[in-house]
Amino acid sequence: MTRPRPSAGAPARVRVPRSLREFVAVPVLVVGVMLALALASIYGDQAHGPMLTTVRGDLSHLIGKQASSATLGAVATGLVTVTSITFSVLLLAVQQTASSLSPVVFDQFVRRRTNQVFLGLFVGLALYAYVVLAAVQERTPPIIGAFLATVLTVVALGCLLFLVYSTIDQMRPRNVMRQLHDRAVRAHDRETALIMRTRRTSVSRLPVLAQYRSRTFGYVESIDLHVLDDRRDNHHGTDIDMAHQPEIEFHVSLGAEVAFGDLVASVKAPDVETAEQIRDRVDKAVAFSPAPDLDFDATTGISDLSNIGWTSGSTSKQNPAIAAQSLHALRDLAVRWTTEGERTGPDAVAVVYADDDVDTVLNALYSAIVTAHESHQHEQAARVLDAYACVLAHADTRVACRIRRDLAAMRPLLDQMPASPSLADARRRVDTAVPVGTPDGHNAAEPARRPRPAEGARVP
Repeated sequence: MTRPRPSAGAPARVRVPRSLREFVAVPVLVVGVMLALALASIYGDQAHGPMLTTVRGDLSHLIGKQASSATLGAVATGLVTVTSITFSVLLLAVQQTASSLSPVVFDQFVRRRTNQVFLGLFVGLALYAYVVLAAVQERTPPIIGAFLATVLTVVALGCLLFLVYSTIDQMRPRNVMRQLHDRAVRAHDRETALIMRTRRTSVSRLPVLAQYRSRTFGYVESIDLHVLDDRRDNHHGTDIDMAHQPEIEFHVSLGAEVAFGDLVASVKAPDVETAEQIRDRVDKAVAFSPAPDLDFDATTGISDLSNIGWTSGSTSKQNPAIAAQSLHALRDLAVRWTTEGERTGPDAVAVVYADDDVDTVLNALYSAIVTAHESHQHEQAARVLDAYACVLAHADTRVACRIRRDLAAMRPLLDQMPASPSLADARRRVDTAVPVGTPDGHNAAEPARRPRPAEGARVP
């Protein structure tokens, strides 16, 4: 057992690949290409081959020998100034959008590949000019280097115009939602590898003899099944054999927030010694990080979309258009994942892990109806009910029962909404989509009706 940490910090084996994937790799690659081009131009200016001499003579009509060094100096200083000012202004625009939508906008701006390429181009071109300028000799003016610097500066300024437009386009709420939606879909697909190799419910009848609890503050980063899949302890056989196998049951999923002492996993085993050995493997297999990673946890994207819809649709912002865009993305995720059905594979290891993506997005849909009730947005409430109707058309028995319970719970909220034809029509459509009545005997979308008194009875 390692000593408890105040807060989670991803190990180097996780932190380095993540930083390369998120931001560092592309700018460093572009800067490396520019430095290689600088070395090539230095060789071309200082070599004395006949072909290079001819090239320098032809380029000297465009770049004067006396002006070549001044050109490199102007490119270097000018690009540093332009880059610093431009990115400062763009970051202010990003901050403004992040304050109105979600801090995830910063993350999206940094992760976008085009932005990384542009940053690497500007920094690399400035380094190119400095390196070529530092290698200038009196007898060999940097004609080739100055010519390439001039051409690349024209390209960089053109890219600068595109970067300004691209940043404005990226800050549009619809594009922010689309990025969150697409990244949530990709994270859900990546998690399929973990889902297929684990169980949804426990099959072991052994007692719980060990528990693994969090010793830090943070989020669940990853679960390494290769560490947990010890075939010596996980024999595949009959149902009776599986019922007497050691088993690990996780009480958290990827992206879950944990604090010190929270229960992470329970270990079922035939004896205490075996349980403690398995618990030690769980300690090595589970990694924690200071922040959730949307690239591997779809529920983080759902939470971001739900938060945007809440702040935009509630009385704090009163922007139903953005709330509707958030709901559009959540509805697509709910329908998309509901149609997948069971994702458990045929060769699951003795690990129980919850597949909670569908439940998380249904929680977000319910939050949307609460937001619509708080701000009296009857049109948004109608959109939420239509989203439920779409999901019900593809839901299996478990999801349909969950939706019926949610619809029954939200009936008092719908009854307090302002009356509108669109909301009434949406309630009828959901009532038609619900295959059976709710557990309390009433339809979910329609308000409960008082029974008609018998003829001649006195109505209080």
